[in-house]
Amino acid sequence: MVHRRLASMSAILAIFAVSACGRKESEPESNSVATEESNSSAAIVLPESKLDREELVLAALRALSATALGHDDAKAQEGLKGREFELRMRFGCPGVPASPARGWTYDEKDNVLRAHINADLSAEEVPASDLLLKGYEGVAGFTVDRPLLLTSGCPVAQFAAMPPVEPVIAVAQLFTSEDSRIQRPERSYEITKKVDAIARLTAGLDLVLSGRLAELSDGRTIHCAAADGPPTCLIAVKFDRVAIENPTDGSVLGEWSHW
Repeated sequence: MVHRRLASMSAILAIFAVSACGRKESEPESNSVATEESNSSAAIVLPESKLDREELVLAALRALSATALGHDDAKAQEGLKGREFELRMRFGCPGVPASPARGWTYDEKDNVLRAHINADLSAEEVPASDLLLKGYEGVAGFTVDRPLLLTSGCPVAQFAAMPPVEPVIAVAQLFTSEDSRIQRPERSYEITKKVDAIARLTAGLDLVLSGRLAELSDGRTIHCAAADGPPTCLIAVKFDRVAIENPTDGSVLGEWSHW
Protein backbone atom coordinates (compact mmCIF):
# COMPACT_ATOMS: atom_id res chain seq x y z
CA MET A 1 0.00 0.00 0.00
CA VAL A 2 2.83 2.33 0.91
CA HIS A 3 4.56 1.48 -2.34
CA ARG A 4 1.41 2.33 -4.28
CA ARG A 5 1.08 5.72 -2.54
CA LEU A 6 4.71 6.52 -3.22
CA ALA A 7 4.27 5.55 -6.85
CA SER A 8 1.17 7.76 -7.14
CA MET A 9 2.93 10.74 -5.54
CA SER A 10 5.92 10.21 -7.81
CA ALA A 11 3.62 10.23 -10.84
CA ILE A 12 1.87 13.44 -9.67
CA LEU A 13 5.20 15.17 -9.02
CA ALA A 14 6.39 14.13 -12.46
CA ILE A 15 3.26 15.63 -14.06
CA PHE A 16 3.76 18.91 -12.16
CA ALA A 17 7.40 18.96 -13.22
CA VAL A 18 6.50 18.44 -16.88
CA SER A 19 3.78 21.12 -16.66
CA ALA A 20 6.16 23.55 -15.00
CA CYS A 21 8.79 22.94 -17.65
CA GLY A 22 6.19 23.47 -20.37
CA ARG A 23 5.17 26.80 -18.85
CA LYS A 24 8.76 27.97 -18.50
CA GLU A 25 9.49 27.12 -22.11
CA SER A 26 6.35 28.82 -23.42
CA GLU A 27 6.60 31.99 -21.30
CA PRO A 28 9.69 33.38 -23.07
CA GLU A 29 7.84 33.00 -26.37
CA SER A 30 4.93 35.09 -25.03
CA ASN A 31 7.32 37.70 -23.64
CA SER A 32 9.19 37.72 -26.93
CA VAL A 33 6.01 38.52 -28.86
CA ALA A 34 5.15 41.31 -26.41
CA THR A 35 8.68 42.72 -26.67
CA GLU A 36 8.54 42.66 -30.46
CA GLU A 37 5.18 44.45 -30.42
CA SER A 38 6.54 47.01 -27.94
CA ASN A 39 9.65 47.61 -30.06
CA SER A 40 7.50 47.88 -33.17
CA SER A 41 5.35 50.57 -31.53
CA ALA A 42 8.40 52.45 -30.25
CA ALA A 43 9.93 52.46 -33.74
CA ILE A 44 7.05 54.51 -35.21
CA VAL A 45 8.20 58.13 -35.42
CA LEU A 46 5.58 60.68 -36.45
CA PRO A 47 6.82 63.41 -38.80
CA GLU A 48 7.21 66.89 -37.33
CA SER A 49 4.63 69.41 -38.46
CA LYS A 50 5.71 72.26 -40.69
CA LEU A 51 6.58 75.48 -38.91
CA ASP A 52 4.02 78.16 -39.75
CA ARG A 53 4.21 81.94 -39.75
CA GLU A 54 3.54 82.30 -36.03
CA GLU A 55 6.22 79.78 -35.08
CA LEU A 56 8.81 81.38 -37.39
CA VAL A 57 8.10 84.89 -36.11
CA LEU A 58 8.27 83.79 -32.46
CA ALA A 59 11.53 81.93 -33.11
CA ALA A 60 13.00 85.09 -34.66
CA LEU A 61 11.84 87.25 -31.76
CA ARG A 62 13.41 84.81 -29.27
CA ALA A 63 16.68 85.00 -31.20
CA LEU A 64 16.45 88.81 -31.28
CA SER A 65 15.85 88.93 -27.53
CA ALA A 66 18.86 86.68 -26.89
CA THR A 67 21.10 88.78 -29.15
CA ALA A 68 19.98 92.05 -27.57
CA LEU A 69 20.67 90.70 -24.08
CA GLY A 70 24.03 89.20 -25.06
CA HIS A 71 22.93 85.60 -24.50
CA ASP A 72 24.26 82.63 -26.47
CA ASP A 73 21.22 80.87 -27.93
CA ALA A 74 23.07 78.43 -30.21
CA LYS A 75 21.86 75.42 -28.21
CA ALA A 76 18.29 76.70 -28.12
CA GLN A 77 18.29 76.92 -31.92
CA GLU A 78 19.55 73.38 -32.54
CA GLY A 79 16.03 71.99 -32.85
CA LEU A 80 15.28 74.35 -35.75
CA LYS A 81 17.86 72.97 -38.20
CA GLY A 82 16.30 71.05 -41.05
CA ARG A 83 12.69 71.73 -39.99
CA GLU A 84 10.16 72.16 -42.77
CA PHE A 85 8.26 75.43 -42.92
CA GLU A 86 5.40 77.09 -44.78
CA LEU A 87 5.24 80.86 -44.50
CA ARG A 88 2.20 82.81 -45.71
CA MET A 89 2.28 86.55 -46.36
CA ARG A 90 -0.77 88.52 -47.52
CA PHE A 91 -0.22 91.27 -50.09
CA GLY A 92 -2.32 93.65 -52.15
CA CYS A 93 -4.81 94.30 -49.34
CA PRO A 94 -7.44 97.06 -49.73
CA GLY A 95 -6.42 100.29 -48.00
CA VAL A 96 -2.80 99.20 -47.50
CA PRO A 97 -0.10 101.21 -49.31
CA ALA A 98 1.15 99.27 -52.32
CA SER A 99 4.56 97.63 -52.11
CA PRO A 100 6.85 97.73 -55.16
CA ALA A 101 7.99 94.20 -54.29
CA ARG A 102 4.52 92.60 -54.21
CA GLY A 103 1.38 93.60 -55.98
CA TRP A 104 -1.43 92.64 -58.31
CA THR A 105 -3.93 94.21 -60.71
CA TYR A 106 -7.12 92.93 -62.26
CA ASP A 107 -8.34 93.74 -65.75
CA GLU A 108 -12.13 93.71 -65.43
CA LYS A 109 -12.64 93.91 -69.18
CA ASP A 110 -10.63 90.79 -69.99
CA ASN A 111 -10.90 89.14 -66.52
CA VAL A 112 -7.12 88.87 -66.33
CA LEU A 113 -5.15 88.86 -63.09
CA ARG A 114 -1.56 90.07 -63.12
CA ALA A 115 0.59 89.59 -60.03
CA HIS A 116 4.28 90.02 -59.33
CA ILE A 117 6.61 89.07 -56.47
CA ASN A 118 10.21 90.17 -55.99
CA ALA A 119 12.80 88.79 -53.58
CA ASP A 120 13.25 92.10 -51.78
CA LEU A 121 16.20 91.25 -49.53
CA SER A 122 19.73 91.62 -50.85
CA ALA A 123 23.20 91.65 -49.32
CA GLU A 124 23.17 95.45 -49.36
CA GLU A 125 20.14 95.53 -47.06
CA VAL A 126 21.66 93.37 -44.33
CA PRO A 127 23.01 95.53 -41.44
CA ALA A 128 26.60 96.60 -42.06
CA SER A 129 27.62 95.51 -38.56
CA ASP A 130 26.61 91.95 -39.38
CA LEU A 131 29.75 89.92 -40.19
CA LEU A 132 27.68 86.88 -41.06
CA LEU A 133 27.90 87.54 -44.79
CA LYS A 134 31.69 87.29 -44.79
CA GLY A 135 31.58 83.71 -46.07
CA TYR A 136 28.72 84.29 -48.50
CA GLU A 137 28.63 85.90 -51.91
CA GLY A 138 24.91 86.50 -52.19
CA VAL A 139 21.48 86.21 -50.65
CA ALA A 140 17.93 85.94 -51.95
CA GLY A 141 15.24 86.60 -49.40
CA PHE A 142 11.79 87.88 -48.62
CA THR A 143 11.01 90.25 -45.77
CA VAL A 144 7.96 89.43 -43.66
CA ASP A 145 5.44 92.26 -43.96
CA ARG A 146 4.07 93.32 -40.56
CA PRO A 147 5.94 90.56 -38.73
CA LEU A 148 4.10 91.14 -35.45
CA LEU A 149 0.94 89.78 -37.12
CA LEU A 150 1.17 86.09 -36.25
CA THR A 151 -1.22 85.01 -39.02
CA SER A 152 -1.55 86.09 -42.64
CA GLY A 153 -4.35 88.55 -43.34
CA CYS A 154 -5.37 92.13 -44.11
CA PRO A 155 -5.18 94.59 -41.18
CA VAL A 156 -8.23 96.66 -40.23
CA ALA A 157 -8.34 100.29 -41.39
CA GLN A 158 -6.97 101.68 -38.10
CA PHE A 159 -3.74 99.70 -38.51
CA ALA A 160 -3.48 99.59 -42.30
CA ALA A 161 -2.18 103.14 -42.71
CA MET A 162 0.29 103.01 -39.82
CA PRO A 163 3.98 102.93 -40.79
CA PRO A 164 5.75 99.71 -39.76
CA VAL A 165 7.82 100.08 -36.58
CA GLU A 166 8.58 96.41 -36.05
CA PRO A 167 11.95 94.71 -36.39
CA VAL A 168 12.83 93.40 -39.85
CA ILE A 169 12.35 89.63 -40.09
CA ALA A 170 13.26 87.89 -43.33
CA VAL A 171 13.57 84.36 -44.66
CA ALA A 172 16.64 84.13 -46.84
CA GLN A 173 18.75 81.64 -48.75
CA LEU A 174 22.43 82.54 -48.64
CA PHE A 175 24.99 81.36 -51.18
CA THR A 176 28.68 80.60 -51.07
CA SER A 177 30.95 80.46 -54.10
CA GLU A 178 30.62 76.66 -54.03
CA ASP A 179 26.82 76.66 -54.37
CA SER A 180 25.30 75.94 -57.78
CA ARG A 181 24.13 79.04 -59.59
CA ILE A 182 21.56 77.06 -61.56
CA GLN A 183 19.61 75.89 -58.51
CA ARG A 184 19.39 79.30 -56.87
CA PRO A 185 15.87 80.70 -56.43
CA GLU A 186 14.67 83.36 -58.82
CA ARG A 187 14.43 86.96 -57.69
CA SER A 188 11.24 87.75 -59.60
CA TYR A 189 7.96 85.86 -60.06
CA GLU A 190 5.06 86.92 -62.27
CA ILE A 191 1.72 85.47 -63.33
CA THR A 192 -0.87 86.50 -65.91
CA LYS A 193 -4.01 84.44 -65.52
CA LYS A 194 -7.68 84.57 -66.43
CA VAL A 195 -9.79 84.75 -63.26
CA ASP A 196 -13.56 85.00 -63.63
CA ALA A 197 -14.72 85.90 -60.12
CA ILE A 198 -13.23 89.30 -59.23
CA ALA A 199 -15.24 89.33 -55.98
CA ARG A 200 -13.04 86.55 -54.65
CA LEU A 201 -9.89 88.69 -54.93
CA THR A 202 -10.96 91.51 -52.62
CA ALA A 203 -9.08 90.00 -49.66
CA GLY A 204 -5.68 90.24 -51.33
CA LEU A 205 -3.45 87.35 -52.29
CA ASP A 206 -1.09 85.08 -50.35
CA LEU A 207 2.59 84.63 -51.07
CA VAL A 208 3.43 81.12 -49.84
CA LEU A 209 7.07 80.17 -49.22
CA SER A 210 7.98 76.55 -48.43
CA GLY A 211 11.22 74.72 -47.73
CA ARG A 212 13.54 73.78 -44.88
CA LEU A 213 15.46 75.79 -42.31
CA ALA A 214 19.21 75.80 -42.96
CA GLU A 215 22.36 76.25 -40.88
CA LEU A 216 24.41 79.43 -41.09
CA SER A 217 28.18 79.73 -40.87
CA ASP A 218 27.93 80.58 -37.16
CA GLY A 219 26.06 77.31 -36.43
CA ARG A 220 22.68 78.97 -35.93
CA THR A 221 19.55 79.03 -38.04
CA ILE A 222 18.51 82.58 -37.10
CA HIS A 223 20.97 85.46 -36.95
CA CYS A 224 20.04 88.92 -35.65
CA ALA A 225 22.00 92.16 -35.83
CA ALA A 226 21.42 95.89 -35.46
CA ALA A 227 22.67 98.99 -37.23
CA ASP A 228 20.84 102.18 -38.26
CA GLY A 229 17.10 101.65 -38.03
CA PRO A 230 15.29 98.63 -36.66
CA PRO A 231 17.21 95.39 -35.93
CA THR A 232 17.19 92.67 -38.57
CA CYS A 233 16.79 88.91 -38.12
CA LEU A 234 17.63 86.51 -40.93
CA ILE A 235 16.03 83.08 -40.88
CA ALA A 236 18.26 80.89 -43.05
CA VAL A 237 16.32 78.56 -45.37
CA LYS A 238 16.50 76.41 -48.45
CA PHE A 239 13.50 77.29 -50.62
CA ASP A 240 11.62 74.41 -52.22
CA ARG A 241 8.52 76.21 -53.46
CA VAL A 242 7.19 79.70 -54.08
CA ALA A 243 3.48 80.08 -54.77
CA ILE A 244 0.74 82.68 -55.11
CA GLU A 245 -2.62 81.57 -53.74
CA ASN A 246 -6.12 82.94 -53.43
CA PRO A 247 -6.75 82.95 -49.64
CA THR A 248 -10.52 82.88 -50.12
CA ASP A 249 -10.73 79.44 -51.69
CA GLY A 250 -7.12 78.19 -51.37
CA SER A 251 -6.65 77.89 -55.14
CA VAL A 252 -3.09 78.04 -56.46
CA LEU A 253 -2.74 80.83 -59.03
CA GLY A 254 0.94 80.24 -59.74
CA GLU A 255 3.81 78.19 -58.31
CA TRP A 256 7.53 77.66 -58.86
CA SER A 257 9.64 74.78 -57.53
CA HIS A 258 13.31 74.92 -56.51
CA TRP A 259 14.98 71.55 -56.14
